[in-house]
Amino acid sequence: MIPATPGVGRRTRRLLDPLLAQAAALPGADRYRKHFGAEAHLRILFLHALSGSPSLRQTHATLEALGWERVGLARPVSRSQLARSSTSRPSAPLELLFARLVRRAQGRGRRGAAPAERRLLQAIDSTFLELSAALCPGSRHGGHKAGVRLHVGFDLGPAIPAGLHLTLADTHDLRALAERDPAALAGWTLLIDRGYYGHRLFARLIAGGVDFVVPQQAQATVRVRGERRVPAAPTRDGDVVLADQAVDVGSPTNHNSVVVPDLRLITTRNRRGEERRFLTTRRDLPARVVAEAYRRRWQIELFFRWLKHELGLVRPLGTSPQAVWLSVLLSGCVAILAVLAEPNRPPDVTRIAWVRPLAFALLLTPADSS
Repeated sequence: MIPATPGVGRRTRRLLDPLLAQAAALPGADRYRKHFGAEAHLRILFLHALSGSPSLRQTHATLEALGWERVGLARPVSRSQLARSSTSRPSAPLELLFARLVRRAQGRGRRGAAPAERRLLQAIDSTFLELSAALCPGSRHGGHKAGVRLHVGFDLGPAIPAGLHLTLADTHDLRALAERDPAALAGWTLLIDRGYYGHRLFARLIAGGVDFVVPQQAQATVRVRGERRVPAAPTRDGDVVLADQAVDVGSPTNHNSVVVPDLRLITTRNRRGEERRFLTTRRDLPARVVAEAYRRRWQIELFFRWLKHELGLVRPLGTSPQAVWLSVLLSGCVAILAVLAEPNRPPDVTRIAWVRPLAFALLLTPADSS
């Protein structure tokens, strides 16, 4: 049995209520919906996502039974009006809410942490969201399945999604990252996989003050400039550092590429005897710390699984591009709320089981109740 969560609900309401009000007050948030304001709509969407409701129809039936005043509405909203609003509501309120929740979680996640845990480490990766080709024909592109690609920057400090971006299904990861403004990532160390490997991208990131760790491509031209001493002891995960070298990467005779000078190449061997080679700009960190940091990139894969198979992002609010984007933003906000409520989760309760009753504790418990 899941324990009652009124205390957690009150604390989270005190956090969320002012943010909802600020987001709903943005110009154009209501778009002429005088009797169905943005703040009430945001509360309904949070109830929908947190409760794991399979459809807006079921969420509407839940509010019919509980009473619409629970979400701040004096009169009921029709099911068709709720559906239309959830596919066309401006995204600015949810974008603002997501950004402010990110800042709140980042501040709390690094407060009092050890120096190693305060480093700005961001795993970058993407996942495919399949959509119905019949209901959403615009999502079918080229020879790919109907759907979109969700690109996520996952802050490993507080373990939250810090950046969300949607592209067409055939957009390559390398291109998606190359089109981003490096200034938005300045100061971060990006943990990326081979899908983002590109010497022009590396040069652009370095020029923008962005560090990275990436597996080296086997066919890449590498010129060794120097060697560092390697630690004798393995990492906490059992990886042994075999080599730590200063290198230039890229061929000067290849006109389609560039040479990236003065990178660091770290070679490790895991417990199964497999060797891995990482390129990084972080020359200030011990080699074992770089190896341990890259292993933490796996957290973004676990996040994708939680987001799609447990939270239910595979069921967007509608089939329009706007509805899909609203669904992504809503899922990101809920993921951050789950992290903020995590310290109160009993150890014998799973994360998703903790989120479900939080929907009612959060939205149906008065913020000032005692």
